[in-house]
Amino acid sequence: MLRLRCGVIFLDGFLGHLAEHSVARAGDDRVATLEYIGCVEGPSAGRQWARLGWTRGLGLPDECLFDAGGVTLCMSPQTQQGLRDKWVDFKDGEIVVG
Repeated sequence: MLRLRCGVIFLDGFLGHLAEHSVARAGDDRVATLEYIGCVEGPSAGRQWARLGWTRGLGLPDECLFDAGGVTLCMSPQTQQGLRDKWVDFKDGEIVVG
């Protein structure tokens, strides 16, 4: 388990999943990104999604970069706020948030 300075909690399953994906990108100048969407109204109200992606590592603001178990991870301020005091895990082939 890892708690980041922004309050997001990564459980071991997510850290392992992130590490596996970063190995595939070794030597690449890209960094992992985590995007979070929480739906507050409409037919999907209460549902939440998180997805892992990649972006170029150049010029990203320091406040958006985190060391997640040895992997550089970028999260937008909106994602950081949405995930504050929530945990992120990887179970049954999916990123889950709670």
